[in-house]
Amino acid sequence: MFLVNMKKFKDSIYIQNTDLKDYCTFKIGGKAKHLFIVYSISSLLNVCSYCNTHNIKYKIIGQGSNLLFDDKGYNGAIIVNKSDKFIFRKSNLYVDSGVNINTIINASINKNLSGLECFAGIPSSVGGAVVNSLGAFNHQISDIVEYVICYQKNNLKKRIVLKKDKCNFGYRNSIFKNDNYIITRVKFTLNFDKKSSIIQRMKSSLNKKLISQPMSDYSAGSVFKRSTLIPAKIIDELGLKGKKIGDAEISTKHAGFIINTANAKSKDVLSLVDYINNLVYNEYKQKFDLEIEYVPY
Repeated sequence: MFLVNMKKFKDSIYIQNTDLKDYCTFKIGGKAKHLFIVYSISSLLNVCSYCNTHNIKYKIIGQGSNLLFDDKGYNGAIIVNKSDKFIFRKSNLYVDSGVNINTIINASINKNLSGLECFAGIPSSVGGAVVNSLGAFNHQISDIVEYVICYQKNNLKKRIVLKKDKCNFGYRNSIFKNDNYIITRVKFTLNFDKKSSIIQRMKSSLNKKLISQPMSDYSAGSVFKRSTLIPAKIIDELGLKGKKIGDAEISTKHAGFIINTANAKSKDVLSLVDYINNLVYNEYKQKFDLEIEYVPY
């Protein structure tokens, strides 16, 4: 039996065999063999080092807002990053990777700083936003990144500072997507503006999301990436809104979302993805690439 001496890990909680559906917005997934919740960067690195030493595979997550965990769970360690430190220096924001992006949106507004408000309402950690090159309404998180502090998983003693041009940011993509890096901190460069103007833009972004997206339903956001085809438009035109497999349903509000209506399984979601892609291929000779990330057992 694997035992963890928690005295080794300050600012951490360890749980065995716990439901992953409680750690993602899809509310889907089996049990994680090991789960750590870490509240500081030093604890994050300590847990990663411990997993390396004991040859335990691990995955670091934030809000779990774009993840689909397997029904069988995860045969390793899920590390929930809740590191929460951030500091402003003039128009610069230095922030831990585990900070909820909505936390720093509100803090930035109080400092009369603009640049983050368009991401309001998105359930993402800073680390997750950087990994996935978060975008909303023609704004990209990479627009305001100055540098990212990170470590390679196989060398936790070497601190790496990657400036924006070395992060390979692209549409929902970055150098960090290969899962070889651990992001610890990010520097954002923001702009001073009138607080009322920033709040107005934030409210506008939120209202657009509330009107067009199923924000009150369990989902992992947009299922597919855009290409020459726009997934929501094509899926809608194919008459697939409301199509269900098990308890997984194509949202009637936004065809680019699959929602968990009750007790959906990962196999239901994946079957629905295949169903959509087969119809799209028959019609357009193309398939959509996933934007959500499936995390296998």
